[in-house]
Amino acid sequence: MAVSARPSFAFALILAAASCADSGPRCTAAERRELATIDGLIAETRGGLQRGYRDVASTGGASVNFCLGGAGSNVGMSFCTAPGPRTRPVPIDRASEERKLSALEARRGALAAQIEAKAATCPAN
Repeated sequence: MAVSARPSFAFALILAAASCADSGPRCTAAERRELATIDGLIAETRGGLQRGYRDVASTGGASVNFCLGGAGSNVGMSFCTAPGPRTRPVPIDRASEERKLSALEARRGALAAQIEAKAATCPAN
């Protein structure tokens, strides 16, 4: 009987060690998601500054689609009032975008420090 108890005890130790190793990322999961969002916004802002414009989704509009050779007929026509997303370039205000980038980078630095501090104090289980 002692032989069969040993593997389950070893398995329990492995599970306990794995849960301790995982507690940091679980403890700071919300902050890490926010950090990923901020990183995406920083990349988008830097791209806009490099290009000099930003792509903005246009709203509304309608379109007419002509179809030749459909499943039930040879010729067809449809009117679409909600076409797929369309974007158009819009010039940026460079000073405003630079202020936005500075604010995002400052927020990122503060959040990274917060994540590091919280990860150090996370419970082991």
